[in-house]
Amino acid sequence: MAGERIIIATYDYRDETGKLLYQVVRYAPKDFRQRRPDDKGDWIYNLEGVRRVLYRLPELVSAPKQCRIAITEGEKDCDRLRDLGFEATTCPMGAGKWLPEYNQHFAGRVVDIYPDNDESGRKHALQVAESLYGTALEIRIVGLPGLPPKGDVSDWLNNGGTKAELIRLTDETLTFEPDVINASRPIIVSLADVKPLPIDWLWFNRIPLGMLTLVLGDPGLGKSFLTLYMASRVSTGGAWPDRDGIPDNCAPKGSVVILTAEDDLAHVVRPRLDALGADVTKIDALEGVKIKDENDREHCEYFNLQRDLPALQQAVRSQKDTKLVVIDPLSAYLGGRIDSHKDAEVRSVLRPLVELAEQCGVAVVGVTHLNKNANGKAVYRAMGSLAFLAAARTCWLVTTDPNDPDSKRRLLTPAKHNVLIEPTGLAFEIVDGKVIFENEPIDITADEALGTTGTIEAPALNEAKQWLSGQVTTGKTMAATEVYKQAKERGISKRTLERAKKELHIVSYPLSEAGKKVWFWGTEE
Repeated sequence: MAGERIIIATYDYRDETGKLLYQVVRYAPKDFRQRRPDDKGDWIYNLEGVRRVLYRLPELVSAPKQCRIAITEGEKDCDRLRDLGFEATTCPMGAGKWLPEYNQHFAGRVVDIYPDNDESGRKHALQVAESLYGTALEIRIVGLPGLPPKGDVSDWLNNGGTKAELIRLTDETLTFEPDVINASRPIIVSLADVKPLPIDWLWFNRIPLGMLTLVLGDPGLGKSFLTLYMASRVSTGGAWPDRDGIPDNCAPKGSVVILTAEDDLAHVVRPRLDALGADVTKIDALEGVKIKDENDREHCEYFNLQRDLPALQQAVRSQKDTKLVVIDPLSAYLGGRIDSHKDAEVRSVLRPLVELAEQCGVAVVGVTHLNKNANGKAVYRAMGSLAFLAAARTCWLVTTDPNDPDSKRRLLTPAKHNVLIEPTGLAFEIVDGKVIFENEPIDITADEALGTTGTIEAPALNEAKQWLSGQVTTGKTMAATEVYKQAKERGISKRTLERAKKELHIVSYPLSEAGKKVWFWGTEE
């Protein structure tokens, strides 16, 4: 009957032991189907639950390791090459159906792939080669000259090709190396070859060089003042406030690059730097970038980290001694297309910034605000994606004093400290345009400063309150340094002491003694 489909070939697929698993059936007109044997001598035309294996698998696994293995796109071509004396195989179901589990049979072998001359054939050959790369000893994808469109190795042989010519072409083909666009290769570094390096500091045990640091807090608490304070110290090589026990704890003298989106340079930034005693000749502001349009005309654009990181790097390297880059606020410079709440997008911008910090050896200090999750721990309070905190090695939280929220006293506490060693917090005030730090560090966590931790164990707190209430009473004050000293002698931790202070409504205030500011504790009137 005209158009009737007839079977012209069957190809058995067997496991390593020779057991028949399924057949591929070839029809005329050209068509293929797969079938598996049932238990009654008949066929079931599907492969449900059947393990997929390579064609002529028993011959493949028994072939000596030194034998080259040819891979074709179909069973007909595989059998043709085997008739010429080649070890050959193929995968079932044609192009694009190579499975990773087939790779195990090619470990340490030399593999030659003969693709069909069409787009799907070339893609299939590339897929097989990339899958086998790293398992097979050598791989070649052999192109056959004069092959007609959609032709295969059988067509090439039918048109006059010989076994000797095929071997010559194969030997002359370069071994396969994956294109970097289409495949990845591991970059492996032995830790034995890695030289351990110490941390270099902009501000010892607070702000590392070569890394990103965040300053986190609500608006109006002095975050920008604090970064300008850092800039002023770096510009002059001035001493940091926490010098006790570290006589040489000074900023490395150098240049500073600042990016500020919220404060005017002439009305705010320059006056603040002057009040802080900065050497403004060492401080540059990056206001924007110049970009040429399609007509080669230059115009100014707002700086953004996604597009303009090379410009920032140029600004950093324009002064050979740059030590600090301030970005205030960090979110203002991400670029208009970046969603600050999406981890992947934030990482794509911050990762190059972190690399710039490392390559240039500068401390990058980014300012960011708190989100509205009032009950969240400090490490989760940065506005936007958690990728901000993940990229930073250190994060400092600026808050009001929880014991006296209406005062001008501010607390600087470590919210994240990957490279710090038992860091302590600091307290400061902004007075007449200057940042004035207290002499004594504070022992309070960032979570406690935000009021997001549970209560301290009652017996310790009660003991601290009982003792403190006898030292600081109405009309009786005590120097803060003496309070901390005596509390330590009694085994009262600073953290417990601070909590007792808060619950007893004791406040801190400065007095002038011999021309120096000394902090005292006293009760509220």
